[in-house]
Amino acid sequence: KFDGHDMTYNDEGVAMIRDDDILLHYKGVRMTMENVNPCRDYILVGPLEKQKTETSSGIVVAESVMKDYLPCEGKVAKVGVGRMTSTGEFSESPVKVGDRVKFKDYAGNEVKIEGENYSLVRMVDCLCALAAE
Repeated sequence: KFDGHDMTYNDEGVAMIRDDDILLHYKGVRMTMENVNPCRDYILVGPLEKQKTETSSGIVVAESVMKDYLPCEGKVAKVGVGRMTSTGEFSESPVKVGDRVKFKDYAGNEVKIEGENYSLVRMVDCLCALAAE
């Protein structure tokens, strides 16, 4: 749910929201990786691999315990135009598509695109990045 203000514009009910509440945009009926674009300083991060349910020492963790676990790392799938500076220009993103990133716990906003789970993360919430090889 977003924080918006209901109003009437040209005899039509609309909701006015802040531009910071818009995370991504796309054209068409549904989101696909080809038509989705993160806004401003957001990065679309995909999962690295399926969550492991067994530790390196052989302890098996029940999947029911892991279902609410939100991953805080992944591979950059798309990058927004950048963060707006005080001069009104956009600063370049410190990460590129294909980079592996680690971000703050609970920093991402979940979104499902073509059946896959992704996280939308602000550039400032990325703690570190490994360049794609």
